[in-house]
Amino acid sequence: MWYTPSSIRSALVRRLTPERKAWISKLRHGEHPWQETIRRATVRSAPTTVEYDARRAQADSLDIVRGRLDDRGVNFVELPRRGAFTPTLVCGVDDTRQALEALSDLCRRADRDAEWKGSYCSVNGITLAAKSAEKNAGEVAAMRLLRRVFAPNGRELSTSDQTITVEFWERLGPGVPRADGGTHLPGTLRRRQPEHDLLTDYIEPAVWDQAIRNSSVLRLPAPHLKEFEGPVDIVYTWVDGSDPRWHERMAAAREDIDTNYTEPSSFDASRFTSRDELKYSLRSLEYYASWARRIFIVTDDQVPAWLDTEHPRITVVDHRDIFADRSVLPVFNSHAIESQLHHIEGLSDRYLYLNDDCFFLRPTEPELFYTANGLAKHFPSVVPVDIGGWSPRDLPIISAAKQGRDYMIEKFGRTVTHRFQHTPHPQLRRELEAMEREEPGLFAQVAASKFRSPNDYSIPASLHHFVCFAQGRSIEGAIGYQFVDLAREDLELQLGRVARSTDLDVFCLNETALPEGCAAGVNRLVSEFFEDRFPVPSSFERSPDTADIDVTDERRGSGYSRRGSVLTEEKRRR
Repeated sequence: MWYTPSSIRSALVRRLTPERKAWISKLRHGEHPWQETIRRATVRSAPTTVEYDARRAQADSLDIVRGRLDDRGVNFVELPRRGAFTPTLVCGVDDTRQALEALSDLCRRADRDAEWKGSYCSVNGITLAAKSAEKNAGEVAAMRLLRRVFAPNGRELSTSDQTITVEFWERLGPGVPRADGGTHLPGTLRRRQPEHDLLTDYIEPAVWDQAIRNSSVLRLPAPHLKEFEGPVDIVYTWVDGSDPRWHERMAAAREDIDTNYTEPSSFDASRFTSRDELKYSLRSLEYYASWARRIFIVTDDQVPAWLDTEHPRITVVDHRDIFADRSVLPVFNSHAIESQLHHIEGLSDRYLYLNDDCFFLRPTEPELFYTANGLAKHFPSVVPVDIGGWSPRDLPIISAAKQGRDYMIEKFGRTVTHRFQHTPHPQLRRELEAMEREEPGLFAQVAASKFRSPNDYSIPASLHHFVCFAQGRSIEGAIGYQFVDLAREDLELQLGRVARSTDLDVFCLNETALPEGCAAGVNRLVSEFFEDRFPVPSSFERSPDTADIDVTDERRGSGYSRRGSVLTEEKRRR
C-alpha cells in the first residue's frame, strides 16, 4: 500500500488531541503569548484606538486621502457608490505621478499598508515599491490604500473592505467610439481597468467640472434603485440565569405545569446562562453594523449591570410591555417571547431579531438582510428536517420546525424540508401583524406556553420566513456564517479559526449541554475569545466611573438593584 504525504499528514492529525491541535494552530498563526509579545512590539508603535466604528474609520481614511490630494493640487472626483464601503477616487492619468507622490508617504507610516495595481506592477507599500511605482507612474492604473487600525490589545480592527481606491483614468481625444454606440466627447475620462464593478466607467467633461465644483463628489441624481432605504432596528432577547429573583419565578412556574407535556431540555441551565454575550454582540454590532437605528433589548424585569440604559439608541423592553395577554406571564420559553416582539412600541417596519449569542465579524450593509425594494432575506440551513412526524426524540427546535411544516401544508399546500441558520433574522413587522390577525389563536397559544413544548411554533425565526416567501415578501439570501457549539472537544481550535476568519459576516456561539466538569474551561476559553476578538468597549457600555455604583431601576417597585462588575486596571486607565 502506498502512502502519500497527505495521507500521512491526515493520519498524524487524527492522533493529535484537541489541545495539541489548538497549540499547533496557535503556533502556526503566531498566537502564543510569547509570539504575540514579539508581534506587538512591532505594531504597538501604530496608533491605537479605544473607540471603533468601521464606517467612521472608513470615512476618516477617505478624508485623509482626499486631503493629501487637495494639498498637492491634484484634481480628483469621488465616484458614487452603493453602501458605505469601497470608495473610489478618480484622477486623470496625467496626474498619476503627482498623486503617487502625495500618497506614497502614507504607506511608509506604521499604521498603513498600500498596494498599487496596474499593467506594470502589483506591489506592497514598502518604500522601495513606492519609488518603483513613482518611476513608472504612466503604467499604474490604480492605487489601493488601507489604513490599519489597532485595538489596545494589538488586534487589527481594519479589514480589506475598508480600502480606499485611487484610479487613474485616461483622457480621450476626438473620435473614440463608445461601447454603447457613437463616439466619446473629447476630454472624457475613461477607466483603464478591465473590471466593471463601478456605477460608471467614463466621465464627460461637463460632468467632471460639475463634480469638481461640488466638493469633488460625483453624485447620482437620486438614490440608486438597488440601494436599500429606510431604518432597520435591532431586537435582542436576553436573560440572566443567575438572578435569584428570576429563579424564584421560574421555580414557582414549574410547580404549576404538567411536565409530561413540556420538553425536558426546557429546564436546562444552558438555555439561561449568561457569559456577557450581549456585551460583546453589541460591540460587534457597533464595529460592523453601525447603520442600525435603534436597539431594543427584551428582558424579564432584568437589566445588564454594564449597560448604559441612558444611551439614546438603547431601549430596555420588559415582557409586560409587549405581551398581548399579560396574565400568561412569567414565561421562560423563547418561542413565547419571540412571538410578541413585533408588539414593541416604536419598532421600525424592518428589524433584525437576534439572540445575544450572534456576533458580526466584518463590515456589513443593510442589503445583506433586505433587498433594495424591501423584501426580507432568509438563510436556510443545509441540515434537513426528517420527513416523519413529531417524536419524543425531537429537540424543541425540531418539533417547532415540524409544526411550521404542518402549518405550511395546511395553509399553502406546500411543504418545507429545512430549518434556518442561527443568524440575525430579518423581520417584516407588518407581515407579522397580518399573520397574527389571521391566526390569533396560534399566537396566543405560543405566547401562553411557559416552557418549551412539542406544540410550539418558532414564529419569527422560522414561520415568518416560510410565510413571507410563500407570499413573495422574502427571498433566499447568502451570508458568511459559522455555528460553534460550546460542547465541542476542539472548542479552542474552532474559536481560533473564527477569530482570524475574514470571510464570515456573522457567527453563532451556542451552548447545548456541556459535558460534566467542563464549564470552567469553557468559560475561560469564551472569555479569552471575547476579549481578544472584540476588545474595544462600545458606546452602549457604562463608563468606568459609574460601573461600580449601585443603580436602582425606578420602574421596579421592588427597588431591584444591580452592581457593575469590577474593572481591570487596564480598563480603568483607558
